[in-house]
Amino acid sequence: MKITSAFIALAALIGAGVDAQANCQSNVVRKEIRSLSPTEWNRVTSVVRNMSNSGWLGWFAHIHNQYFGVIHGNEFFFPWHRRFIRDFESIAQSVDRGFVLPYWDELRDFANPAASEVMSAKFVGTNGQGDGCVRDGNQAGTTLNYPSNHCLRRRYNAGNRINAWYSPEFIQSVLSRSTRMSQLRPGIEFSLHGAIHLAMGGDMLENYSPNDFVFWIHHANIDRIWSVWQTMNPNQNFWSMDGVDNNGRPMGYGTLLPHYNEPVINSMRMGVNGMCFFYDNGGSITNKRRSLLERRGNTKKCIPRLPANLPPMPPIVDGVFNNVDILPVPADTYVQVTIAQKLPPVVLDKWFPTFTGGAAPNVTANAPSAPYAAVAIPNAPYVPDTVPSPPSYSNIPPPYSYSTVPINAGYSTVSDSSIYGSSSTGGYSTVPNNGGYSTVPGSSSSGSYNTVSDSSVSGSSSSGSSSSGSNSYSTSAEDGSYSASDSDSDDMTSDEQEGEYSTSGSSSGIYTGSPLPSDTISSLYNSSAAPSSSSSSVYSEEYHAFDPVDDAAPQGPADKGLKYPMPNPFPMTAHFIKMHNYPIDQIHKEYLIAREFVKDMNAAGYQSPFAKGATA
Repeated sequence: MKITSAFIALAALIGAGVDAQANCQSNVVRKEIRSLSPTEWNRVTSVVRNMSNSGWLGWFAHIHNQYFGVIHGNEFFFPWHRRFIRDFESIAQSVDRGFVLPYWDELRDFANPAASEVMSAKFVGTNGQGDGCVRDGNQAGTTLNYPSNHCLRRRYNAGNRINAWYSPEFIQSVLSRSTRMSQLRPGIEFSLHGAIHLAMGGDMLENYSPNDFVFWIHHANIDRIWSVWQTMNPNQNFWSMDGVDNNGRPMGYGTLLPHYNEPVINSMRMGVNGMCFFYDNGGSITNKRRSLLERRGNTKKCIPRLPANLPPMPPIVDGVFNNVDILPVPADTYVQVTIAQKLPPVVLDKWFPTFTGGAAPNVTANAPSAPYAAVAIPNAPYVPDTVPSPPSYSNIPPPYSYSTVPINAGYSTVSDSSIYGSSSTGGYSTVPNNGGYSTVPGSSSSGSYNTVSDSSVSGSSSSGSSSSGSNSYSTSAEDGSYSASDSDSDDMTSDEQEGEYSTSGSSSGIYTGSPLPSDTISSLYNSSAAPSSSSSSVYSEEYHAFDPVDDAAPQGPADKGLKYPMPNPFPMTAHFIKMHNYPIDQIHKEYLIAREFVKDMNAAGYQSPFAKGATA
């Protein structure tokens, strides 16, 4: 009898007491915020205001603050936040059963975020005024009650502008280069995730960031990106869960999510176990194999193509979209086409390995299909007889437990049918009946709200400040500057510190002869081992939207004929790194990779269709 790795993994789950997954009776479909009808958006606004006034928004800000130190910087990041935003959505549906949490496709706005329609009075509002208060958008005029009464505050990171953040091409590269969770998580958490928090400032730059509705639509998009990666290569990616927590303990399927005390695996698959949602993703990308003998030598490649039945795309002028607000697909989906068609093989091999060597990108929209069909959302709002009130912020410290179930921390290989099939066809399973999703007072102990004392989790406090020995930080350090002493980069060459690369052997100036910076930095962060303290390590990132070309002039229209070259993303600041206790060596490594990616894209003459509006 042939024993497969999938069989072994399934046996391990069954041995751990994991039964058949409970399918959701119905699933909602989360849509990009700009695609909502006026009626749908009015519903969202009404529910969010209700939750703010009733204290629920403050409750979720409290929970995020309490567990802040253990849900970031490790592989809890994706599953915990998926469970968290589903909890929010569930409570919102107790206010109005037609509520569906939208997501914000921030990638299409990367070059000029402040100009996005999302950041306008029509949706979530604009920048804070002189006192930092936001006076328009869906939360205008509301009083937030956590940690104390205040208005919603924002303070953009470039005055009334927002510095460029990460491009859809870069995020697509992270998805393509990541073969396990412990690679994907830092690639996303240290890039797009942090960039949006930094860009907004105000409440979004505090431990209690769920006060701002931007938090919810941002994390819905981060969760969507995880779901896209899961289905890019299901046998490799879907059940990937490795790495360690912040105490160095190995994580696996049976590791319990902080606060919820549910195994991680419960949050890994949509459509089951209370994860009753999918993302629209705007349709599927198809992959048509064709020969590229004339264009790219003796190679074959799977070319992504957009489906034929999509609504019309907005016009492209000078290689960029004039209006990204009406794009019918997420930006990370769309750029698969331009990436595959416009980049030379050397760049594809380096940054998009799943696109080359005959390996298809294999990205499909994770849209619901039988038996997980979405149900129609009622037009009229539904208000139950009694809307549950949030629990009080009691300081009852539950045991901070982690699973000791001996489940392998690695991932299993599974077939497509086991992912999307019904429970009777071998779908992977989780522990049933261990906590509902309307976690209101009186629910079961595994799903009820349990809080911890302000000092029991990583030194966090209700005021949003954090102190843990030498890891304390000051909220005044928001300028992104560090002192030059004790730098983790002392043992690197000057070229490595600046992210420079050799152009030898490449007429196009594309870095080809050496490994990525992640392979050359001597003080690598190893996510398979406990992260070492970096509180005494400091380094600085000097930000330039456009790096020099040949150390002479900034990149611009004359370089490679690009009217809109790709800008560098804005790096993390001192305040943000310290409040998360992120490992500085890895932050530096990830930022060098991002800068190198931008250099290679511009050197290759690649015009991102979303780059309009970037300024130095």
